[in-house]
Amino acid sequence: MNLGKSETRVLLLLVLLSVGTRRAYCQEAPIGSQNGVTWQNLNVGTQAETVTRKTFYVDGLYNMSVFWSQHARLREDAVDYNDAFIGMNVGQIRDGLDSFYVDQKNLSVPIIDAILIVRLQNAQIGQNKIGQVIREFRKATLNGGAPAEENRIWKSTLPLLR
Repeated sequence: MNLGKSETRVLLLLVLLSVGTRRAYCQEAPIGSQNGVTWQNLNVGTQAETVTRKTFYVDGLYNMSVFWSQHARLREDAVDYNDAFIGMNVGQIRDGLDSFYVDQKNLSVPIIDAILIVRLQNAQIGQNKIGQVIREFRKATLNGGAPAEENRIWKSTLPLLR
């Protein structure tokens, strides 16, 4: 098939438009809304690349939680997400998230909430209590999330870790 210059330009323009349109529809959710689907989408490339990508992702979340904790103290109703990271290293969190999101029912749970679950597991909180917290997060995030309910779950759960 021989295309002239104008046909080639039109074809190239259509390809570029379709790529741009596709990207517009595939934008990531805001940080607080990123969930198990986002986590699974980090599985790209070799195993080493996936581990590196997930490690950097968790490290970034930790840095954001430290920043947020500085501002959380200023507001009475704010949750200090930094508490979920205490006592665990990045590898433990990364591997815990991998295990948590194996269960398809957990995919709607935001990653930051899943880190709290991993922290509960690391602190050897009873399985009944952890199961209850997981069910509460699933329910709160089932239809796009309920931030006030998620904050309530955090506030009722964090004392178990102190």
